[in-house]
Amino acid sequence: MADLKTLLKEARKLIDEKNYKEAQECCKNILRKDKQNYLGLVLLGKSLQESDQAPLAYQNAIASKPDVPLAWQGLANYYEKKDDTASKIKLLSIYDEMLKLQIDEEKTLEIISKISELGCFLKDCKAISIILNFMDKKPNAKIYVIAEKSLLELVKSDIMCEEEYIIKLMNCLKVIVSKDCNDSIYILLGKVILQKNNYVEAIEEVLQLCYFESSVVFREWLCKYLCTNFIKHESFCGLDVERYKDKIILGIENSKYPALLNSMICYNKGLYLDAYKKCVPLVNYQEADVTEATFIIKCSIMLKKWSVAQKLATNFLIKVRDNNFAMILKKFLFLSLAEQQKWKQAITVSKEIPIENFNVNELATLAKCYIEVNEQADHIMKNLQTTEYYLQLEALSLLKQKKYNEAIALLEKIMDTPLKLFYISKAYWELQEYDKSHLNLLKAAKLDSEHDETFLYLGMYYHHCKTDYAKAKKCYEKAYSLNNSDCNVIKHLSDVYIKLQLKDNNYDLLYKASQNAMLNQSWISFRLGLHYINRREWENAIIQFRNVIKSNHNDIVAFECLADAYFSRGSFTSALKAYNKVIKMNSNKIHCLTRIGYIHSILTQYKDAISTFKKVLETEPYSMLALKGIAETYMRIAMNKFNAKLYGSARDTAQNAIDYIIKALSKEKKFLCFWNLLGNALIFLTKLPKEFCFAWLKTDENMEVSRKENLDIYPQALACYSMIAKQKLQFTSYELASTYLDYYLASNNMMHCQISYQLTVACIKLKPSVWRNWNLLGRICIFRKKYALAQHCLIKALLVTRKWSVADVWCNLGTLYLKMNQHKLANYCFWRGQSTSPSYPLSWIGQGLIAEVIREEEAMDLFRHASRLGYHPESALGYADWVCRTIKHDDYKNSSELKYVIDSLDAIPYAMDLVMWFSTYEPNNACSCNILGILQERSGLLSAALESYQKALQYAEEDYQNIILLNIGRILLRLEKYDEAIKIYKAITEASLNSACGLAFGLFKKELYEEAYSAYDTALQWLSNTDDDKADLLVAMAGIVYMFKGMDDAKTLLFHSIQVSQKKPTANSLFAICSLGLIHADQSLSKLALSELQKYEKDSRYGYDIGFLKSYLVVDKDLNQAIKIMSDALHDHPDNTHLWFCLAQYCLNVTNTKANIASCCAQRALCSAYNCENKNFAITAKMIATASIAEHIVGDRKKAMLLAKGGLHMYPCQSDIWAALLFSVLNNKMWSTRTNWVLNRAGHMRKNLETTRVLSRWVNLLEKKLNKQLSS
Repeated sequence: MADLKTLLKEARKLIDEKNYKEAQECCKNILRKDKQNYLGLVLLGKSLQESDQAPLAYQNAIASKPDVPLAWQGLANYYEKKDDTASKIKLLSIYDEMLKLQIDEEKTLEIISKISELGCFLKDCKAISIILNFMDKKPNAKIYVIAEKSLLELVKSDIMCEEEYIIKLMNCLKVIVSKDCNDSIYILLGKVILQKNNYVEAIEEVLQLCYFESSVVFREWLCKYLCTNFIKHESFCGLDVERYKDKIILGIENSKYPALLNSMICYNKGLYLDAYKKCVPLVNYQEADVTEATFIIKCSIMLKKWSVAQKLATNFLIKVRDNNFAMILKKFLFLSLAEQQKWKQAITVSKEIPIENFNVNELATLAKCYIEVNEQADHIMKNLQTTEYYLQLEALSLLKQKKYNEAIALLEKIMDTPLKLFYISKAYWELQEYDKSHLNLLKAAKLDSEHDETFLYLGMYYHHCKTDYAKAKKCYEKAYSLNNSDCNVIKHLSDVYIKLQLKDNNYDLLYKASQNAMLNQSWISFRLGLHYINRREWENAIIQFRNVIKSNHNDIVAFECLADAYFSRGSFTSALKAYNKVIKMNSNKIHCLTRIGYIHSILTQYKDAISTFKKVLETEPYSMLALKGIAETYMRIAMNKFNAKLYGSARDTAQNAIDYIIKALSKEKKFLCFWNLLGNALIFLTKLPKEFCFAWLKTDENMEVSRKENLDIYPQALACYSMIAKQKLQFTSYELASTYLDYYLASNNMMHCQISYQLTVACIKLKPSVWRNWNLLGRICIFRKKYALAQHCLIKALLVTRKWSVADVWCNLGTLYLKMNQHKLANYCFWRGQSTSPSYPLSWIGQGLIAEVIREEEAMDLFRHASRLGYHPESALGYADWVCRTIKHDDYKNSSELKYVIDSLDAIPYAMDLVMWFSTYEPNNACSCNILGILQERSGLLSAALESYQKALQYAEEDYQNIILLNIGRILLRLEKYDEAIKIYKAITEASLNSACGLAFGLFKKELYEEAYSAYDTALQWLSNTDDDKADLLVAMAGIVYMFKGMDDAKTLLFHSIQVSQKKPTANSLFAICSLGLIHADQSLSKLALSELQKYEKDSRYGYDIGFLKSYLVVDKDLNQAIKIMSDALHDHPDNTHLWFCLAQYCLNVTNTKANIASCCAQRALCSAYNCENKNFAITAKMIATASIAEHIVGDRKKAMLLAKGGLHMYPCQSDIWAALLFSVLNNKMWSTRTNWVLNRAGHMRKNLETTRVLSRWVNLLEKKLNKQLSS
């Protein structure tokens, strides 16, 4: 057998080769020979690797040679490979023994490092004692320094040191501090000192350290330590912190932990609210710090802010990393949910917490949660059988099962506790034995004044059983102070506040509840909405009702309230949508239908409003709101029609309103609004023209409806306003006084003015600060010609009035001064009225009246502007009068300003409209009828003008009849009614040049030449004042003489007319001489006249006549020369319509047809005719026809057809347009098959239209040609 050395070598080799089984056999052979062989035991342990027998081999080797480190190292290696805590603890003991052996320096440093790592990992104080014992051996400096560092690492890991080693550790740390002064080592020393058993003495010792006062960091750490220790023990462990507080926080008062320490001191004193308020701004809600999070949650729990505690716990759970702290937070969350009676959520959270982590109170709470949700709680209850909670929970279970008598019997077996008494009272409450319940509730409240449900039931008892709202309020308020997140408490307290009319208290309660996200109850928002409606805070009310609707989309009442809030705010479109939603859900909501009608009325959707109100009245015939709404709607429609001058329709609409108002009053007479509406409607009728100023009223139920005329309506309106005053216990009112004044103006009965005066004085005595009373009295005094008193009243009105109404007063004051001929003061008053309200027309009318006296040129502009702002008879007649004054003289066209005012601003048609509106009110006003006739005549409405003149003559005073007769005669002449014209002119009592000339012209047209000549001669001898008038009369007489005596006598008169105009012959005389020369081919006479006419060539009035006469002289000889003459005339007068048209005719008649030029000239003539004041439709139609024919000749037949069609649409009664259209149609192949249509149109021209001789011949030829085509 080999010797031991050989076996040992072989064993080592096998282990190196990892052949462990053979190595084990080899080691066993060694040990058979030598049981205590050290190397054999070590190699056996190594070969056994991680086997449980390996430590035994190493221990046997250590036992044989304890001072040799090899076996210790093998044993250490074995345990180093293990991960369990027990192995690591054994490893610390092994390292301790190894440090006692003689090992090299490197190995010692390694072991010290490993001891430090193990100690930090295990948090084992043995690591500190091992290193301290080793340091006592005084190793070399290097090892000692490493040992000190390891010791510091262990202390930093917050390892609690054994009591016997604390002094030694402190001494060691003090040595380190003496070598290296820094805050971190100071803190470590402080930590060690505070590990002493006597906490108070330890704190005092820390406070005595030399660097305590100088080190801010150390003192801040101490604050943090005190806070952490307080959270751990929920007390300061007997330390009087306030005694040392100032010393500790000196210089660091604004830091986080000193402030938190102050908060904890408040908590320790029971001042939980102060503690909470101080703590809230200190907590970092983004990190789950154990001290901060735990403390703020505990504060909220002590304050019973369960919803806050829930939020905090939930927030920190999201951010927590420490599992132990996470478990604590879950327990907090569970408790807060249970206290808020969120039983199911609490149970869900509790399932994440091991059952052994709950204490007895928490288990009881968990069992209660299961019982409240009717789930089995046996697995919890078995842990509570020996506690006081068991029977109470059993009783609660019986209560949930409605076994009230059994619950009472069970609870009476145990001693009185607050919860027991509450459960008994709750059972009696459910059994409706309220007095017994009340007694037990009082006992429970006496034993525990912090139980909210006890006070809730007490409040319910006083509220519902005793109707003692004051006591109920106190009980509910107590319950609310204990638990402000209980919906039942809030609802009952709100009910009591409503009963006691404590609106502000109720609002504060509901508002706070609405701010709590945990209390998402729709009834809270609903009641808040009602509160905001009562306070007219529509925006807030809308927000609350919308919150209600979000939770319940079918809540009809909420939709109705929301619609009411929208309506009150003025959001009518939104209100309409909400009301329609209610109607869809319930079509019988009369209130909503009525409001829909009101909204349609406000939005001017009157047709819809009327139909809606009628629908309501079908269901409820005497619905006062619907009757009021439909009456107001009809009055709005009537006012719109009145403004549109539809007076008849306005009267009928107002009558409808009156009928509905009377229907309402027949049912109920107490509503003042209906009397006011009826009075206003009747007064509205009095503002209509006399033709429409009547009403159908029924004054007695047994009488038939009777018609009340204008003066009969006022007493009815006065009766309405008197009824209002009577019901208000007054004997006067502004409306009553104002109506009496209107009655006076309509009847001219001074008695009514006197009554109005007395009533207004009485109004002023009642309300002296109301401006309109003073204003009305001022107006009355003006009518009574008490100007001094009127001035006083109006100035008084200005002193008490508001800005928006001051314009009316200023205008009345201006009117007063105007009547007193104080034009400067009147102008100032009207100017002030304009400044206050620029859109008030009476201010502008007043200034217009002043301008008529002072500056005439501004009067028309002022009256026009006033009329634009609104109709008023004074401005209407004033403006029309100034328009007539302006257009009376044709030279206004020479002024660009006047031409713009009359032509560009359409002054004539606008003035015509104004006078027609005026005439509806005053149809017998001769002045307005005459002005209307003048304007109609100017617009070419001759028949209408004749009617207006005749009406004016009917109502005119005798002094003004001659003027109107002149106007009538002139119209009759233009209408070619010469006989009637002659009669009218002969009826004029005072002869004038115009009347004589008109008579002469009528006689001339009737071919009574001698009488006509005699009339002209009379005018020449007696009535003409100027040379020009005489010359023109001689020309007219020459025309008559030419008709029955011949050329020579006419020529004599014409030359005499030239002699009369000594300075410059009149154009009419020269035109007559030239025409006479042309007619009788006397070119010398014509040229003589034309040479004299050169003086008038630049005058636009005679440009066409001169150009035409010049061209006519040469047109037969040289048409091109005539075209040249017309072109020269156009250079002087490019806007002359007739020149362009004549040139177009010449261009068509020239040998080489200049059709293009003709078309251009004709269309240019059309443009000029468009801007011409005196439009001649026949000539305009000829121009369009000429342009169409010219385009046809050029070859552009499409354009020719378009021009003809356009002209036909504008002038369907002009034969030239029809001719041009037929000319275009005949040359179009598309119309070749419609010969009958062309024949019919040609027949229409021949039979129904006026045609020239040439055009008639062309139509006849056309008909013959087409008839031949049809026959063939």
